[in-house]
Amino acid sequence: FSGATRKGRWRPGAQTTAFACFGGVEIDLSEAVFEQRETVVNVTAIFGGVDVKVPENVTLRGSGSAVLGGFDVEEQTAEDPDAPVVIVRGLAVFGGVDASGKRGKRVRDLRARRD
Repeated sequence: FSGATRKGRWRPGAQTTAFACFGGVEIDLSEAVFEQRETVVNVTAIFGGVDVKVPENVTLRGSGSAVLGGFDVEEQTAEDPDAPVVIVRGLAVFGGVDASGKRGKRVRDLRARRD
């Protein structure tokens, strides 16, 4: 019945989980340091909502289902083939999942993250 937020400069793992039940979860990856090529965000929203934001120069993919709710991933493809890939997967039941790029936010140095 409340919310959680993860934002700022942080290092997401290869798998991140978000669970919202009668509340909201915000995952903001716009300032994240990506240490692997692919990051999977597993989401479950039950009578709540999950909002995922990624930098505009990161590839965003998604697949999920909604039962009397919404599951919306605004897919985007980065111009750089070495850019990180964020995949949002999950389920929304009487709730909503939204994932999209955050305009004006970019991963600064795509090559330095894996050295």
